[in-house]
Amino acid sequence: QMCIRDSMYTKAIFCLLLAINQFMLQSPEGYIELNIVKTFEGHRDFVRAVVLSQDNKFIVSGSDDLSIRFWDIESGQQTHVIENAHGGYIMGLKLIQNDKYLLSFPIGFLVKVWNVENKQLESSFTIGDDTVSTNILTSDEKLLIVGTKQGKIFVYDLESGTQKFEFKDGQYAHMNQIQSLALTSDNKFLISVSEYDSIKIWDFGKQELISFFPTGHVYYVVISSDDKYFFTAGDKNIKVWNFNKKEWVHTFENSHTDIVTGLALTSDNKYLASVSYDKNLKLWDLSTRKVVQIKWEDHQSSIFSVLISKDNSYIVTSSADKTVKLWSLQIKEQKRPSTFLNSVIA
Repeated sequence: QMCIRDSMYTKAIFCLLLAINQFMLQSPEGYIELNIVKTFEGHRDFVRAVVLSQDNKFIVSGSDDLSIRFWDIESGQQTHVIENAHGGYIMGLKLIQNDKYLLSFPIGFLVKVWNVENKQLESSFTIGDDTVSTNILTSDEKLLIVGTKQGKIFVYDLESGTQKFEFKDGQYAHMNQIQSLALTSDNKFLISVSEYDSIKIWDFGKQELISFFPTGHVYYVVISSDDKYFFTAGDKNIKVWNFNKKEWVHTFENSHTDIVTGLALTSDNKYLASVSYDKNLKLWDLSTRKVVQIKWEDHQSSIFSVLISKDNSYIVTSSADKTVKLWSLQIKEQKRPSTFLNSVIA
């Protein structure tokens, strides 16, 4: 139906261009399809936080309208809403203990723990005296690491809600707001990025700084599941770094036309998804260093977050257009050569 046009000539040209575009955006080792499955509507303001259950059955979203909403993926319907979940914008969500509990983080100090089954508040605790800007959990879900607006990094015991320790390089961990955190799979090293000054790598057990990269604006960081490389998102570009050698590897120039707000890797580390204030979702093939799917402005405003399901079958995005979108990701591959990143690291 996409090829219906006023004349046969226009129709032919349009369909040809569409076919060329789809052909050029495919990985040479296979065919990739990325399509919207569901759009979840109901929030009254920006949706900054979203999480997906491990079984891909439900989504939870948090918004500037102060609500947390639960969505059934099969039906596309909202199943529950917690109104006034926090006194400020909801900036982050985490599902823990096999999706039994939900952590919610506002633009403020108070972290709340919700029972997913009955949607009731289980507990809450306060994070220091500064506004939480980002957070991450250790792989065993026992420790919560938070970055703050002032540039502090705290570690909390999740069960008791008490502070364990703080990372410092001088007065604070960074001179500016902590934008994002990433942790190696063995919980031995922490990567922190700050909006204006730097990327830092810390020995998590010793709470010591081991590497420092002065950079421009950095807004997001994600590390591969094998801990060999990590990605950072800046104003418009995405950079690849060799974690073992602690050095820059490659830059995806002009990755987006505005600030890159989120990154997510497939579990096999072959593809990277990126989103931006430019309203676009892109999927990158890491063996070719080229974009293989672009979704132009399916969201009507800036995209704030992106995640990929553990089985690589779905991508979820949230946006300033007040919606959450669920995308089906189908990767039909032939046998692939060793990836660009592995060849560089080797």
